[in-house]
This record gives sequence, structure tokens and C-alpha cells, in this order.
Amino acid sequence: MNSLFQNFCDFFPPKRMNTKIKKKLFYLVFSLFKFFLKGPFKLSFEKIKLFAYPQKYDYTRSLLTRVQIPDPRERFIIKNNLIGSKNVFIDCGANFGCYSLDIWSSVNNCIIYAFEPSKKERFFLKENLKLNGANNINIIDLALGDKTGKAIFNDTRSTKGTNSSGGGYVTLNSAVSDEHYEVDITTLDEYFYNKIDVIKNSNIFIKIDLEGYDLKAIKGGKNLILNNNCFVMFEFSKMILKQEDYSSNYLFEFLNNGYKIYDIFGKVCDINELENRLLELDRSHETCGNFFLTNKKLNFNYK
Repeated sequence: MNSLFQNFCDFFPPKRMNTKIKKKLFYLVFSLFKFFLKGPFKLSFEKIKLFAYPQKYDYTRSLLTRVQIPDPRERFIIKNNLIGSKNVFIDCGANFGCYSLDIWSSVNNCIIYAFEPSKKERFFLKENLKLNGANNINIIDLALGDKTGKAIFNDTRSTKGTNSSGGGYVTLNSAVSDEHYEVDITTLDEYFYNKIDVIKNSNIFIKIDLEGYDLKAIKGGKNLILNNNCFVMFEFSKMILKQEDYSSNYLFEFLNNGYKIYDIFGKVCDINELENRLLELDRSHETCGNFFLTNKKLNFNYK
């Protein structure tokens, strides 16, 4: 049954399913097969290939149900703003690699750093890089925050009953999930301190999706962001507000230096608005979306 469905994916790859009707037909076939499938399945998108797992609680299943790579608008905005002769993409929370691979396949003269502390996610990330022949993406097995040292990574990938879009999250002092282990944690400033030759005169885009540690990573990258041509995209979620030391001052420091926060449609937002958006969410939703922090002009045109 697996080989039969893979043959279907090869003959009708997602890159050809470019209308709502075609996507629904692909999903219909998947629905007929799904109870008999184990995977993984190789899916061909426009420029890259990705492995997808059909299990109900594995988040790569969305590649099979939605028949597209997550966050198309966000990825388009990033690619549309990495247009210089020297580019750096920093993928904080790379997961299975859809952002890093999309940038790798689309942006010229770009050095990519993919931070991923999860053992499971790094396996899937490496498999996807191998599938595409992307051997020049730098995989860094470190967690990111506002200080260096040790932390606990709570691995939640494919855990029954969860609906997480990521592979886990960091806590400092105590484990939360059944599967957890110690990881090294650093800051963006610390990691890139000795990479002046890489970041100097570069267009830098930092994508942050750290399941609650997003603002900590921004704080830990303050010097990198303020002293270079940087754009930052971060996710704002309920997990951020649950941090014991949560403070909106992490962002106020940047706003006082001429930075602005934009949503993915180019609307300027203040911190109170972000917090209110979270409070308005129902229990089944954890995040109010991705936002951009920059003092530069961003191109939000989306086709």
C-alpha cells in the first residue's frame, strides 16, 4: 500500500496540484489510503522535495493534507528581501527544514545556519537535506535563548495527543515532557561573535520559531541585530507569555531604537496589540501568527 501511494505521489506531485480542486483531489486519495500508510513519502514541491509522515500526530502530515509547504506568505517575504550580493539566513528552530531548504533553493549567494536542538528533528532535517543534495546548509545542534549554558529540551514530536507545530521546546530548570534531555544553549550574539567575515556587509534574515523562547532569542541577539542589516521574523505565542520572566521590554529596547513590528500583511503593530491578539485566541490555538521586527523597509508583496 505504501509503494502504491508513493507511486501516486510521484505521478501527481504537490507541485502539480496548483488549484484548490486538485489539492482536494489529492487529499481525497490520501484520505482513502491513510489508515494503511506508514511512510515516509517523498513529495516533490516546486523546487524542493520533503519527506512526509501520515501519522495523525506528526506535523509533517500537513504536507499530505494541505498539499503545500507551511507558511507560503512568510517564506515569500523572506526570499523577496534577501536580494543582495551577500546574504545570510539564520533559521532558529529549523525543524524538518522547509524554511532552510526553500531559501537554499531560491536565494543566490546565501549562507544558511539551521539551529535545531532536537535529536529527532535533526534526523528528519538531515534526511531532507540529503534528499535535496543540500550539503552546504550548516546544521547547529544548539538551543537559543538569552544566555549560554545548559537547558532541558522537551521532545514532543509525534507524541500522541499533542498538536504542536514544532518538535519540542526548551525549559531551564525542570523537564515537562516524558521524553527530555539536556542540551547546550547559546545566544545569537555569542555564536556569531567570531563570524564577522560572514555577517559583515550581508543582508541577514533571522527566522525564529522556538515555542516560547522567541523573545529570549531576540534579546540574546541584540548586538547582531542592531549592528547589522538585519530583518527578524518571530512567532508570538501563548508559550511566550507563560515564561516566568516574560517582559515586553525585550521588544521595547528595539522599538526605542527606531524599529517597528509588522504583521505578515505589512500592518504596523504595537506590543499591546500582540498581547491582545493572544488573549482573543480560543483554547485550541496557541499562536497569533508570525511578525517582523526591523528598522528597514520590508517588501511585503506576495504573489
